[in-house]
Amino acid sequence: MGAASTPLLRRCRVKEEQPKEQIIVDAMNFSDEPEANQQPEKIVDIVEDSQEDMAAARPGSVRFLIGGIFFALIRPRVLCFLMLWSCVLPLVVAVPMFNQANRDLSAVQDLPGQSILALPESAPAWMFREWQIQSCDTLTSISDVMPLLILLSSIFGLLFSAGWMSMATHYRDEHSLRAFLKGGGESFFPFLRTWLLALPVFALTTYFFWGTPSEWVLEKLMPEGDAALAASETTGRAIDITRQLLYMLALLKIEIIIDLARASIVVGKRSSAVLAILRAVGFLFRRPFAIFVIVLLGFIIEAALIFCSEWLRDLLEWPLIAAVFMLPFVRHVMRGARQSAVANYYRAATGE
Repeated sequence: MGAASTPLLRRCRVKEEQPKEQIIVDAMNFSDEPEANQQPEKIVDIVEDSQEDMAAARPGSVRFLIGGIFFALIRPRVLCFLMLWSCVLPLVVAVPMFNQANRDLSAVQDLPGQSILALPESAPAWMFREWQIQSCDTLTSISDVMPLLILLSSIFGLLFSAGWMSMATHYRDEHSLRAFLKGGGESFFPFLRTWLLALPVFALTTYFFWGTPSEWVLEKLMPEGDAALAASETTGRAIDITRQLLYMLALLKIEIIIDLARASIVVGKRSSAVLAILRAVGFLFRRPFAIFVIVLLGFIIEAALIFCSEWLRDLLEWPLIAAVFMLPFVRHVMRGARQSAVANYYRAATGE
């Protein structure tokens, strides 16, 4: 018994004789590596410095939009394809309309210095009214094609939107039309689902501002809801302008949510449109100002460029056909800039 207990007593004595400094060192979790032995205060300072560096390195929303403009401009093959699409699609209506005008208004065409292409700028308005009365059936049949063309343009617009976002996030080094269409095809059907989900929301918003709910509110503010019967002309005009501004703001907010949902789909390579919209709503609540700046400033720049292009065309006395190329060019550049900026900002903000 005594011989057997001797090793046990020795182990107990070794444990009792273990230095207390070693126990304290182990409890403080020190390591042989110097970087692991930093004080908590220093660690907090390093974390704060790294966060400040990340915030300083993250560009603002305006810089995202400016970068998006250059991103679109340095892809001429994509822009040429989109310009070609914008010129070819309206020909379905423009060619029959031109032939009809060339046949019915040939007398005006034969005037000295006149051309059938210059009629919209030179002919009086009564002439077009008479032409509409005389060729009512033909013009109606031609105009019936317009809804189908608008639908086709909207569907292909989803493909182009997905192409811009995909190139901005996953194919940024690519400049080819093949990469643009490939990126658009990868997210086309999720984009189509977001579009189908957005249609009833747009319709409900329009009904709310211009339907029965709006009329009920106007009846509370003005007699019979008519601005002409308001207490003053200024009051009636102010109420009408306020309604229009609120309607445009609501449409803009819906458009932003849909763009953010599409950015979530592209950046994360997701497929669920419903979950993407929920993520977009949450993102908009967290960062409303920056995303509003990107989208709203993009629309403002686009409107300013369209105005400047028309002013330049009038100043240089370019023919009306010049607008056929100038306006789509501005439209496609700014659309690509907005969508690439939204996708890049979403990726930078979420870290995906």
